Amino acid sequence: MKKRKLKIKNILILFIIVVIIIFTLLILFSKNNNRLKNIGYSNLEIKELEKLSKNELNIIYKYDYNSNLVYIITSENYNKDKLDLYLDYTLKNSDIDYLKIFNLINHESFKKDNIDKYITYLKKFDNIDGIIKYVNEYENKNINLDSTTLSFINEEYFIVDYLDRYLNYYENHKDLSYKEIVTRINSNLDYEFYTDSTKSDLTKEMYTLVNKYNYLEKDFVPDNLVSVTGIYARDKAQLVDAAYDNFVKMADAARENNLTIKVTTGYRSYNFQSTLYNNYVKADGVKNADTYSARPGYSEHQLGYSADLTNAKNVSFDDFENTDEYKWLKDNAHKYGFIMRYPKDKEYITGYIFESWHYRYVGVEIATYIYENDITYEEYYAYFLR
Repeated sequence: MKKRKLKIKNILILFIIVVIIIFTLLILFSKNNNRLKNIGYSNLEIKELEKLSKNELNIIYKYDYNSNLVYIITSENYNKDKLDLYLDYTLKNSDIDYLKIFNLINHESFKKDNIDKYITYLKKFDNIDGIIKYVNEYENKNINLDSTTLSFINEEYFIVDYLDRYLNYYENHKDLSYKEIVTRINSNLDYEFYTDSTKSDLTKEMYTLVNKYNYLEKDFVPDNLVSVTGIYARDKAQLVDAAYDNFVKMADAARENNLTIKVTTGYRSYNFQSTLYNNYVKADGVKNADTYSARPGYSEHQLGYSADLTNAKNVSFDDFENTDEYKWLKDNAHKYGFIMRYPKDKEYITGYIFESWHYRYVGVEIATYIYENDITYEEYYAYFLR
């Protein structure tokens, strides 16, 4: 009997506790409900707001009614840690679409300390990406800002020192995208080939750029040249040791796939290139020769890091594109630090026709970046190495 009374007593105590909890929650609910109503939120809005945490509600209580709040908290990009900023700046700047401010605050490069500057420019321009990049990186550069300039600033490979050149080129090429104009200017295409030429910067060592704007002097001979022999060469050839060592690794890997890759020519002296180029000019004229052969001093072969390749059948350069070796190199050369130096559809940048056989050693990291981003060495050099 005593056990039964004890059991009933325990049940009664539990019931009382549950009632107290429910009653307390109802009071809190009513209190929250009233506080939100007092601020100005409707019953429908309150229904959504009550899903928030206590901390979020406490932040909301600090501010006046915000007609965009429900849209903000139900957005898939809503970040509760930024609720204070959403409320503060959408209320302060009711003349700006709340979505712009919401997207600004959520931007991956957003810096809280710069928010007032961002907002100032957001009142003038719609380009959030450009505004953030400008404030974070270039505001101290005394740039005359407009929507066109912001569009250039927003481009991935934008170089601030080239801004005037971008803008000048844009005036005569408004049919081109901002991205394309940045690509062209970074590659010096606002100048004619072989004009405004400068000496190649040899302090860059293996990364030195040699092209139709950057030349090597007549007496330049690279250090550490080694002979490419045996199964790795069709004819007598030389490469700088780093390029040679990694070419061997690449050729050996290809051989494991029953493919043969051989060097036909590597390093070429200034005089050799001069004879070769002049013979091409005699046969095809300067204009045509310039599309497939470098003028003396402007040949990357003189640097010692480039190689023209063939296969076991010693196919011609024109036929190399149709070989299994080419297909393998296209997908694997970067793993050994080589890039296809003159790719298809990039002729206007490199200045040369597509050469499926011409590869340049630049190291695995750079080669992989170029491969994954489908850019030329000219573009990479301008943005990362110049």
